[in-house]
Amino acid sequence: MRLPKPHISVTVTANMKIDERRKFIHVHQCSNNSSLIIFPIHIVRRVNMKLIFKKLLVSLVALVVMSFSFFSFANELKFVAEDLPPFHYYDENNVPTGALVEMIEALMIETNLPYTIELMPFARSYGLTSKQQNIIMPSLMKSADRKTQFKWIGKSYKSKAFLVGLNSRTDININELEQAKSYVVGTIRGYHSAKYLENAGFTTNKNLHLSVNYKHMWNMLFEQHIDFVLTNFVAIEREMSSIGFDQKKIKPIIELPDFPGDLFLATALSTSENIVTALSDALIKIKEDGTYEKIITKWGL
Repeated sequence: MRLPKPHISVTVTANMKIDERRKFIHVHQCSNNSSLIIFPIHIVRRVNMKLIFKKLLVSLVALVVMSFSFFSFANELKFVAEDLPPFHYYDENNVPTGALVEMIEALMIETNLPYTIELMPFARSYGLTSKQQNIIMPSLMKSADRKTQFKWIGKSYKSKAFLVGLNSRTDININELEQAKSYVVGTIRGYHSAKYLENAGFTTNKNLHLSVNYKHMWNMLFEQHIDFVLTNFVAIEREMSSIGFDQKKIKPIIELPDFPGDLFLATALSTSENIVTALSDALIKIKEDGTYEKIITKWGL
């Protein structure tokens, strides 16, 4: 018994009558308009099983692809930070660059997870990171009031904090933070430095001024609307030149040894532990193999 010609399609349906005694299928309506074609049932079953197998295989492949795509989308990471050279800022092509941007890229090579990087005001990036999973800040200070609000992936940079002033301000002479209360100290709104100064007794609109970004903050200092800036003094020359100010015109006035200067990668409590562990392990690896040190050295940090 031969199979039908390729152009004839036979599938077992309710319109087919099966002769169980002779093990034949009588097809009463066929694609070649014949009134009757008879096939042995084992041949039809064999043909039908091949068709079913192919359909199942196609469905399985589609399911795997869809599952992988969903997993990738669900685990896409978004790194957010303010425009702050030399850690993270937009270059002349409006592409994120900087020391910690390169650190992020190195981490993503290790984890092979999809990701994006977006720069925005600090307050917005902080709010997003605290509320939404898979959003990560690469340079957040781990202050006492933040410890339980985030998952901490690892240290991204260590720095020291200073009150910085203008060289030309010979009228100012202080040796400790308490004495600075007679002047106006500036920092960024939402930064831990703002909370630090408030806890130390500084008050907004009296001796504390909060700026929306570092450009506005430094402009306030150079225009002498404020007397000091609280900063970590990291790569200050690069930061000054990027906004058109001369770094030689400023100097550190006093160091603040009790200020928590370490920066950390932080994410929301809702972010998966698997992602946190993968990033933490990747950070350890790039520090051990020298990748991290090369990046930090390249950027003069």
